[in-house]
Amino acid sequence: MDWSLLGFRGLTQVLNVHPVFVHFPIALFPTAFFFYLIGILRKRNDLLLAGQICLGLGFISTLIAVFTGYVAHDNIPHSQTIHHIMETHEVLGFSSLALVVILIIWSFLKREGKPKVSPLFLVLLGITTLAILQNADLGGRMVFVEGAAVKAMPAKQETQPHHNHAPQHDHHEHEHYHP
Repeated sequence: MDWSLLGFRGLTQVLNVHPVFVHFPIALFPTAFFFYLIGILRKRNDLLLAGQICLGLGFISTLIAVFTGYVAHDNIPHSQTIHHIMETHEVLGFSSLALVVILIIWSFLKREGKPKVSPLFLVLLGITTLAILQNADLGGRMVFVEGAAVKAMPAKQETQPHHNHAPQHDHHEHEHYHP
């Protein structure tokens, strides 16, 4: 292990911090959906509360993700293809945020002292979750397929592997990918 690589220096080298925050809504909304689903089916208020907590954290992280994405959209060099995807990504991000605001307000409504969740709430949460996951796919396409905000790899100049190994490392134990 190379200890000199530690210390979060990568954050100083990226063009924007949007990718740091986008993974929270991607994880929290499906989790909230499943907590609410099981809580509704089993009539368990503790699971509904867990869903509401995930929804609240998802709301905060969505605010941050949308804000950092909005700031980033003019700060990264990009092609026409990336720009086209980015426009849809931005609209879907703001639309998802609007749905999240509706859900967070709804989650605090009470009926007879219990959370006022219904199948319609669950459907809206499912639609919101799918919108967030679809937006994650668009973001992933921009970065991993189109190369948005990533440094280009240096041109291949040698036929040997591009990395050094510890003395006990043997290439015959496993395969490496070398494009």
